[in-house]
Amino acid sequence: MKVEIVIYIYGAVCASMIVFNIIYNILLRRREVLSDQRYGRIRVQLEEQFRRIRKQERIGENHLKFLRRKLRRVNILISYERALRVVTKKNPKEEVEAYFLQVEPVILYLAAVYSKREKMQAGYFAYFLSEYAVKKERPIDSMQKVLLVYASKDNLYCRVNALKALYHFGNVENVIAALKIQDDGKIYINQKILTEGLLTFQGDHDALIHRLWEDFSSFSDHTKLAVLNYIRFKTGDYKEEFYEIMTNEKADKELRLSAVRYFGKYIYPPALDHLLEFVLDHDPSRWEYATVAVSSLGRYEGEKVIQALKDAIHSPNWYVRYGAAQALEAHHLQYSELFDIVNGSDRYAREMMIYRLESQAIQAAGGDGT
Repeated sequence: MKVEIVIYIYGAVCASMIVFNIIYNILLRRREVLSDQRYGRIRVQLEEQFRRIRKQERIGENHLKFLRRKLRRVNILISYERALRVVTKKNPKEEVEAYFLQVEPVILYLAAVYSKREKMQAGYFAYFLSEYAVKKERPIDSMQKVLLVYASKDNLYCRVNALKALYHFGNVENVIAALKIQDDGKIYINQKILTEGLLTFQGDHDALIHRLWEDFSSFSDHTKLAVLNYIRFKTGDYKEEFYEIMTNEKADKELRLSAVRYFGKYIYPPALDHLLEFVLDHDPSRWEYATVAVSSLGRYEGEKVIQALKDAIHSPNWYVRYGAAQALEAHHLQYSELFDIVNGSDRYAREMMIYRLESQAIQAAGGDGT
């Protein structure tokens, strides 16, 4: 009897799950239908507003009232963003900018509203701003002040999108302020995300780099690394500053490695001796310095450089050997100049150099050397 009761209970649970899944799918489908209908109505509205703009007319007051009243609900905001994505692609840049200029007071109002919402809604609105409310660059804008509020929220999604929007506005001081806010240690933002974001900055990069360097000491090592990598991609005008970091034994290892990479992109003769020191340092704990330094030496000339690279290709560390082989290849040496490696007794150095030479030959013949 007890077994039968258990079976009945199990059957009831299974039936309940089936009913739940059926009801859930019906509701989900209904939500999708409602979302599509809402998207369609908003798209019709938007297309009407762009027709008015083409006629040199202002957008309708009813449209502004609709946006102000309805976009307070995040599901309608999502449908609006979806419609915008389609409509803005079909219209000239000038008309898109004219539209956003006229709806800006509503967007600013909504920015204040969503800044007080829970994290995910605030984060989504920050994304919306980064995509649609920054089509024009102005040095002073109240919208940017609101974005600094979003940048201070304890939410990764919110901070990253707020930074993205501020990069597009192109105001140096606001970007500096936002970087200092995100540097509070509450939310971790990968330094690659910070670097890639800085590279999208729409203002004067020279001015931004100058200000970043002025405030460099105030940043954490994590943000400093992002700044150094950004500078490396943009300019070779900071050789002395990077040289000081590279030679500072007390500096963070990652910062010093970034400086070594900088001198692999921008030749700086005073840095050569220190690059050679890194390569010739056989301390296993410092293999990262040697690895990055051998790669940087690919752009420096001289017998000392070639000899240091030949020495490095005998390293017990695979990464050092590989980097040294690449650097030797970059010097376009003749086979006879590499005879001592290719025909030497060190099997690992020989195989690495032959691999690089064969890859070079395949690439020269138009094949894939990977």
